[in-house]
Amino acid sequence: MKKIVLVASLLVGVSLNAQEKVNEKELQRIAAELETKYNQDVEFESNRTGLSTESLIESGFQGIYNGASVYYHVDDTRQINSMNVDYLNSGDFENGFAVTGDGMTAYIWDGGNVLLNHQELIGRVVMLEADVPLSSHATGVAGVIGASGVTPLAKGMAPDVFIKALNFQGNAASEMAAESSDPENENYMISNHSYGTIVGWAEGNWGAGYGWYWFGDTSQSETESSMFGAYSDYDAYIDAILYNAPQHSMFKSSGNNNMTGPNGVVNHYVRNSSGQWVSSNTYRPKNCVANYGYDCLSFAGTTPKNLIAVGAILPLDGTRYEEPFDVIETSFSSFGPTDDGRIKPEITAIGQSVYAPTSTSSTSYTNWSGTSFSSPAAAGVGVLLQQIKMQSSNGNEYLRSDMMKAILTHSAFESGLYTGPDYKFGYGLVNALGAAEIILNSNQNAITENRKLLDGNTHTITVTAKGEEPIKVSIAWIDPAGEGVPQNAVPLNDRTPKLVNDLDLRVNDGTTTYSPWKLDPENPAAAATQEDNFVDNLEQVYIESPVAGQTYTITISHKGSLQTPITPAPEINFQEYALVITGVDAPMSVQNFDMSESISVYPNPVVDKLNINTNQKLNNVSIIVFNQMGQNLYTNQLTSMKNNDSIDFRTFPAGVYMVYIKSDEGTITKKIIKK
Repeated sequence: MKKIVLVASLLVGVSLNAQEKVNEKELQRIAAELETKYNQDVEFESNRTGLSTESLIESGFQGIYNGASVYYHVDDTRQINSMNVDYLNSGDFENGFAVTGDGMTAYIWDGGNVLLNHQELIGRVVMLEADVPLSSHATGVAGVIGASGVTPLAKGMAPDVFIKALNFQGNAASEMAAESSDPENENYMISNHSYGTIVGWAEGNWGAGYGWYWFGDTSQSETESSMFGAYSDYDAYIDAILYNAPQHSMFKSSGNNNMTGPNGVVNHYVRNSSGQWVSSNTYRPKNCVANYGYDCLSFAGTTPKNLIAVGAILPLDGTRYEEPFDVIETSFSSFGPTDDGRIKPEITAIGQSVYAPTSTSSTSYTNWSGTSFSSPAAAGVGVLLQQIKMQSSNGNEYLRSDMMKAILTHSAFESGLYTGPDYKFGYGLVNALGAAEIILNSNQNAITENRKLLDGNTHTITVTAKGEEPIKVSIAWIDPAGEGVPQNAVPLNDRTPKLVNDLDLRVNDGTTTYSPWKLDPENPAAAATQEDNFVDNLEQVYIESPVAGQTYTITISHKGSLQTPITPAPEINFQEYALVITGVDAPMSVQNFDMSESISVYPNPVVDKLNINTNQKLNNVSIIVFNQMGQNLYTNQLTSMKNNDSIDFRTFPAGVYMVYIKSDEGTITKKIIKK
């Protein structure tokens, strides 16, 4: 069984611009590795269960991760106006123009084939896999994204979008890596995934006969599956794929695990220590009941850091959102936290009584329910936002996945009992109009930027509050793959953070420093607090009543050392991030303190004297020279430094050296060759 160190090794060979563009070669390598692993796991599971390989594939088997057999199943259970999508379709808003998905493409991975000749979809769907059985579920999901509106109530979010459909049966992750590497998708890729891993209770036949099965590890708990909320090797693979494909915005249903299970004590099947299904009559409560519905997210697909998980809410009483109490979760929707306390789902959409096509005939429809139908609604909005960004920039700019997440969460309608995010609704109900207005800066109050933070550096932005609205600042970043939970013994609620690069967002008004939202996994129903967040790769600072004309300083920094797992290694590690600010006028000043732009070190190669030149004053400066063995050969401490300094290299033997320069303003490392 491969440990997560293999996932780290997957990042070897990434180009220097790993997060700036698609790394096709690395994605193809990930796809091949996953395919090899999948074939090995199918053979092992077939021998263990007695099921044929064909039966396993048809049942949604995805492989064996962290000692557990991963099976996918679909997440079954009026959207447009409630999420303000109609404004985007019509273009009826300030600085707006109509977007319907025309010329855009969306991907779906689902449990079968879309009915290609359905009147809502005809001519706009292609199946990328042959010999796939017809699926009403897949047809409904495609309709939520892109039904044309022949029947107006069934109109999708992006009624002119083209859809590429694949079957999750088989190795879905390998396919994701391969499609992400396709040159046709180098600028953007939006995909929907309305399925989930079976965790806890499920009814069916997985090799021991039809009945109730309990997918849990009894060595960890007899009553709660430790796989809920866990970050597995599979989740790390997904994060590695999305890290190498920053253009890929992946929308994932949060799942319908809540309250699943038999009533009372029933005979059922559970795995023994050898992995065999055996009969049991031990009482086990329905999924997530013991946690009052919290900690109900499936591992192996829903807990990756870099995707956007979408929960399901009931239809709104009216046609428009008016207040937070309008938003009510469905009885089945899975919500967080993840085991390490991250906020998932990030957003919600209507997922009950959604009128959409079926595969019964070319004119058939039904009312669908499930997070399967909230996720494609959010993905459809993602298509429209991507189209707005492209058209407003004349095709020169696209939304990276971190910016897509930042904008959707930043603009979401407040939901739940308290101000701020929670583990049920994330940051709230999708607000397509609000997101579009941020992209276009329709209200002259929004700033959006893609930025690169170098290791040891700090970004500072000074803004002025408008005063008539809150200040909200969000950052999101595509984090490198984390370390999966231990093999074959997934601990119950492991709180170890899976965050690799921990960025920090703060806002200061000269007197008070405001911190981002943070939730407590030990008290999941409590209101969000504003304190240091060391688990999420999305941070948001909210100032409810700023003073008009008051100056606020926004600071983005990081803890520890940034990791950029690419080869060849960059001269200095970095983390790119998306920044969204609302409630302010244009920034008064921006100070990035990127030392690579402030300091030059020359000549390189050097023979005798190495010059160090800075174009700004640096304070409390340390200059250190290391050889390849890590030995400190030179140290110089300066109270301040401006303009020039130099190092005598004449006594150093020929070879490679690292010059490390640290100051209050930042840190930089330069590789120098001595001739």
